[in-house]
Amino acid sequence: MNLNEKDSRRFYNIWFNLLDYTNDKYKVAPNIIDLSHANNINPNDIAPIRNKLWSDKSILEEVISANPFNFSQSDILIIDSWKNCISDKFILIKHLKKYSVFLNDKNIYGVIGIISSIDEMFPANFLPLLVETVLLPFEGKIIYDSLLMPHKINFGPGARKGFLEEYRNLKRQYGIISSL
Repeated sequence: MNLNEKDSRRFYNIWFNLLDYTNDKYKVAPNIIDLSHANNINPNDIAPIRNKLWSDKSILEEVISANPFNFSQSDILIIDSWKNCISDKFILIKHLKKYSVFLNDKNIYGVIGIISSIDEMFPANFLPLLVETVLLPFEGKIIYDSLLMPHKINFGPGARKGFLEEYRNLKRQYGIISSL
């Protein structure tokens, strides 16, 4: 599952403007000028900007207060909700009909894609997979911040079994978190 076209465009409008704001302010990647109008974007190029944004959430406050991009009130509320993001390494454990399941040491999250579903990017035969990303609330769902960085680690049968046991235990105790 993924966002519909309107919501994915909305997400990227907010996201690229936040990255541009962060980059303009901190000059993290001076060779990147205007992400909101770029055609080809290399994830490795924007990762340092993204890392700066999440390491200094006062940037979100500045954008909310000054609203330099004339965001609508509902877009401002989305930006405000991103203060509750979860940045971590996760085990992408399985794909369900409604979402893909991300496991960390505390919880399991049901995460949907932005333009493509996560199972299109990482089919079930690649799972479990260690990924690093930032989970974001978006209109009652959980998405990621457009950068889903896989780590090339092969898990043996014992680890795979352990992940599934942990998944079952957390699901039984707390359920799958599908909104932040």
